[in-house]
Amino acid sequence: MQTYIRLSLFLISWISVIFIPNKKKVFIKYLPVTLFSTVVVMCEIFYFSIHKLWKVKGGKKSLTQTTFLLLFGPYIVLTVWSFYLSKGKFLLYILINFVGDIIYAFPIVALFKKLNVFNIKVKSIYFFLLLITDALLNFVFQKVFEKIYPQPDELSNS
Repeated sequence: MQTYIRLSLFLISWISVIFIPNKKKVFIKYLPVTLFSTVVVMCEIFYFSIHKLWKVKGGKKSLTQTTFLLLFGPYIVLTVWSFYLSKGKFLLYILINFVGDIIYAFPIVALFKKLNVFNIKVKSIYFFLLLITDALLNFVFQKVFEKIYPQPDELSNS
């Protein structure tokens, strides 16, 4: 069942990309921040795993599969979606992430725990604060990146 849930999340998230206009341009524009944030989250998962704050039933193989499918499925796609929908507007970006992170940190993590997909041994409020901090870090990274490497006009309107 856990494998089915992981694969479903991966596939559903990538199917949602169908609804992003100018997919190629949008992904090119947000690829640097997506890669940056994926590395940050991989480091957090590594830290959580070492300190036994994140457990996945089934050992190291299941941990690796879960990490891969969540990061390279929903995490990457939702990062692109949040930047695309907010169009670089900070308040809208924070609102989108606030709502998404509340949903993820509280009911979804609880559901995953109940379904034995994974268990995070950190209070939900602290996990939520970590998610919001990651979102803020991503926004700052994207703004700095855009200043250093300005986008051509056809990408900035995406």
